[in-house]
Amino acid sequence: MTAGSAGVGMMGRVATRDRRGKDRSGGNPRLELLAEMLLVGAVVALLSLPLVTAVPALAAGTRHVRRSVDGYADPIRTVVTDTGRALRHWWPLGLGVPALALLIAYDVWLARTGALPGGTAVLVVTAAVAVVTVAVVLRACGLWEPGVRLRPALREAARLSAADLGGSALLVSAVAACGVLVWMLMPLVIVVGGLLSLAVVAVDRRWAARTAEPAAETGEDD
Repeated sequence: MTAGSAGVGMMGRVATRDRRGKDRSGGNPRLELLAEMLLVGAVVALLSLPLVTAVPALAAGTRHVRRSVDGYADPIRTVVTDTGRALRHWWPLGLGVPALALLIAYDVWLARTGALPGGTAVLVVTAAVAVVTVAVVLRACGLWEPGVRLRPALREAARLSAADLGGSALLVSAVAACGVLVWMLMPLVIVVGGLLSLAVVAVDRRWAARTAEPAAETGEDD
């Protein structure tokens, strides 16, 4: 089951299991989502300070935003507990992503110095690796739920990244936009986790809606 289909199924269960979300508050759903995103961003930023916890924290933050969109009113402390749960099984990815980021940064620096033969080719390959890594890792974060293992999540994330190239491009663009924001004003790093969590949820829902349309048309034809 993909993250999109899981999200669609969850929406159907929210109405009967939990009414504590936006319907009860009577407030503006958009403002509530904005507040959740900012709060998640701050918590994810703090939890990511050890670096190895960055990916698990983003996965936990994405789950929190997804459940908020579905109408659940989970306390923000669930992001902390979910980060611990994600770290339990996803620690290899938590270690691998910062290490790969350092390696990519080193390759770019080395290629730009001119000391490395074929520097242009190295930059192209490095950029391609970075783009694929960003898309797959963010997709995997969107798939995380308590108990989800790393390898199946990465396989499904890779499949989704290839199947939904438009969504993958949107995720890469979101990371690039966050990079520009932080470059312009460093304190904005505190909202990056929330922005990326929201981007992952939005791309997942976009893909779920697109894949649901052909199925609905097939059902009507039958």
